[in-house]
Amino acid sequence: MMVAAIIVRRYHSPMPPFVWPHGARAAVSLSFDDARLSQVDIGVPILDQHGVRATFYLSPQRIPERQVAWQRAVAAGHEMGNHTVSHPCSGNFPWSRANALEDYTLERFEREVLDANDDIAQALGVSPVTHAYCCGQKFVGRGGSLRSTVPVIARHFVAGQ
Repeated sequence: MMVAAIIVRRYHSPMPPFVWPHGARAAVSLSFDDARLSQVDIGVPILDQHGVRATFYLSPQRIPERQVAWQRAVAAGHEMGNHTVSHPCSGNFPWSRANALEDYTLERFEREVLDANDDIAQALGVSPVTHAYCCGQKFVGRGGSLRSTVPVIARHFVAGQ
């Protein structure tokens, strides 16, 4: 019985309390999707003015419109994340019917994600380590062919949101 108690104490000892850095009591994570012009033109300067960093989930086709500004955002310490090449969403949205996730396979979805990583790396010199699911959708296909994209994202990123 004594041996069991020692093992329990050794492997189940309570974790030391977490201490927030610099006396902070909480944290906030800010993220923005789609590489909208207002984010880099208006948002990034405001964030920079206050010393706040955010994550921008980029759809690469929007980067060239403000590539230099996005490069400055990277240099300022903002994270650039992956948001696929073509931003597919559910076909339930009228604007997405021509690019519906229901028409995707896992292989096609993975290609979208990897191509976006390549495009972002080429344009901005950083490789995304996180991904934001377009429209919050985590599945491709429909009916019996419905598949979760979570394992695809887990293979290539440290986090998906």
